[in-house]
Amino acid sequence: MQDVEQFVTAARAFLAFTHTAAALDLDLRLRRGRDRLLALYTAATALPSAFDVGADRTDAKRATTAVTPVDFDKDDFYYEVFDPYVEGELVVGSLADDFGDIARDLEAGMAYWDSGDLKNAIWEWSFNFDAHWGDHAVDALRALHRACNPNR
Repeated sequence: MQDVEQFVTAARAFLAFTHTAAALDLDLRLRRGRDRLLALYTAATALPSAFDVGADRTDAKRATTAVTPVDFDKDDFYYEVFDPYVEGELVVGSLADDFGDIARDLEAGMAYWDSGDLKNAIWEWSFNFDAHWGDHAVDALRALHRACNPNR
């Protein structure tokens, strides 16, 4: 359960960042966003598999906290390939969209966690990490790595 508690700590720090990022100058917002996202991604890799937790998905909870968009100003949009194993055109990604989608998925699990439904919280986080927000995190980390590089 220590891995899950570490994830919850990282998720709460990430969500707190999304709510307070506007108060930071852009350089600090980029660096802090990168730090919070990397910690979250690392913690998510230690979560139990969604299919090993035995969750009861009949009582779906919805997040009640509004997701605060993070403004990454001139560094918001970036280019990427959708699937690195399929040759294709470049697509445009958005850090604000990445952080927003991740926050929404985290909030869904937090609704379970905060109500004491640990199995469904873990299922929500683990399943959505594999199926959705993990891709957003990886894409955003590459863009943030470049945006935080003083030599770019």
